[in-house]
Formats: sequence, structure tokens, C-alpha cells
Amino acid sequence: MKKRFSQYSLWLSLLGIVIGVGQYFTPIYSSNILYIGIVIYLMGFLYGVIAFGKHEKGLMKYFSLTSFVVIPLLIMLRMLFFAMNFGES
Repeated sequence: MKKRFSQYSLWLSLLGIVIGVGQYFTPIYSSNILYIGIVIYLMGFLYGVIAFGKHEKGLMKYFSLTSFVVIPLLIMLRMLFFAMNFGES
């Protein structure tokens, strides 16, 4: 059985993102659940790096690699918009 690290990367990254974003929409906030989501997401990123290193075919390996850049960028933009709105009032 051939291991497809790109598939593991995609599913683990998506699961980590869903757990992390789900913490904002649930009334019960637990930092332990958030840490578990972050660890799962980082495992998905690691599998994406392994898939990229093994030159696996397909575009699934790029999801975790690009999301590792896009998610912090979205967080910084959210903070910037908050600062702009806070300065106007």
C-alpha cells in the first residue's frame, strides 16, 4: 500500500482548521481543544512538506503549504481592520 502524504496533509489540515474556527462559533471555549486543533493542523503541514519532498503528483500537497501562509495573513488583516475601526470611534 502506497502512502499518499498529500491526502493525509489535506485531511489533517482541513480538520485542524475546522476545529480552530469551530472554537469561535461554539459557546463553550476550551484552550485544550484549540491546542489539539493546532497540533492536528501542524501535522497536516508536516505531511504536506513530506509530500512535496517526495514529489507526489497532484495539487493536494499545496493546500497545507499555502494555508500555512494564508491563515496568518488573514489574522493580521483582521487585526488591521480592528485597529482601523477602533481608531475611528
